[in-house]
Amino acid sequence: MIPKRIALLTVVAALGGSLTAHAELPLDQITVAKMPAPHPYRLYFTDVNIPSLLDGKMTIIDGRNLKVEGMVHTGTFGQTTVSPDRSEIYAVTTYFTKGNRGERSEEIVVYDATTLKLKAEIPYPARHAQALPYRGTMRTSGDGRFLFIQNATPATSIGIVDLKTRKMVADIAIPGCYNVYPSHTATRVSTLCGDGTMLTIALDGDGNPIGKQKSAKFFDPDEDALFVTAAQEDDRYHFVSFRGNLVTVDLSGEVAQAGKPWPLLSTKEAKGGWRPGGYQPVALHRDSGTLYVGMHPKGFEGSHKNASHEVWTYDFKAQRLVARNRIVHSTGLAVSQGAEPRLFAYDTDKAQIAAYDGGRKLKLAGMRGGFGFTPTLLEAQ
Repeated sequence: MIPKRIALLTVVAALGGSLTAHAELPLDQITVAKMPAPHPYRLYFTDVNIPSLLDGKMTIIDGRNLKVEGMVHTGTFGQTTVSPDRSEIYAVTTYFTKGNRGERSEEIVVYDATTLKLKAEIPYPARHAQALPYRGTMRTSGDGRFLFIQNATPATSIGIVDLKTRKMVADIAIPGCYNVYPSHTATRVSTLCGDGTMLTIALDGDGNPIGKQKSAKFFDPDEDALFVTAAQEDDRYHFVSFRGNLVTVDLSGEVAQAGKPWPLLSTKEAKGGWRPGGYQPVALHRDSGTLYVGMHPKGFEGSHKNASHEVWTYDFKAQRLVARNRIVHSTGLAVSQGAEPRLFAYDTDKAQIAAYDGGRKLKLAGMRGGFGFTPTLLEAQ
């Protein structure tokens, strides 16, 4: 029998040898992974993170396999957008000296979209809208020179930042109006107004306002309001209404010109209670002229943010429904452009994205969740 003292010394010696061997292992080297090369299926998914508002973020996702490519911090109530050439990511964000209270300050952070490194911090007045991120709470001009930011104090205005000089140049009051819709071919920005019109603001070469023009009334905000998120096609914005109509507004001129609305629903479908729903209910594949609209059944006054149960696809030019597709419940849509489009439907509650192939008759290609807590804005490359 081995004495206890000898056995204990044997164990200690063995452990000592093991620890020495472990200490000789090479040290880990901390590195930062590089972003993959850009591709048409890259997604930018913005989450205001309601459970922890200080920690908003944008997740960059490969829409081919729904794997995360990278992430940038967007702070408190961060509103985001991406430059037209997809070289930069912008977020306007809020800071408080005591975390969730104290003196408020704001800035625009500029990230390199290739490396995700911070490029610039632009001071901004403490007035940007403390709201869920939407496509229209912050956008760039068509040429990428200016940044348009929706402010609310609660008085509404549009802040204009020159991205060339990295300075704010104007703050334009827009009482009764909200959301920004830049022209594609001119230095102008429009906004949707509560009286059923659009206000268009012309800018000079430095971003200063030189004129305002209101359109004729083209929708009834009491009887059939418009979703503020629209599908853009150059200077044209395609809006869907709460009751299922579509109207196109042309912003190529000094005054917004609305076309004749057309119904997305037949009389039978409307009586059946089908309505558009969600935070981002419409998307357009430009080359094929395919319009995607998220629809939910048993709609009622106030159900406009309900998740969609189906995506209805339309031949936009013919103004004709071509397919109804059952989908995983979703609160927003985005579509990639190019020859082989993929539709992406996201669910805010589950922070989930479902990817669909097939153009007009959709086929589920993949699904993955866990992209945050309360994402409400999805942009495709």
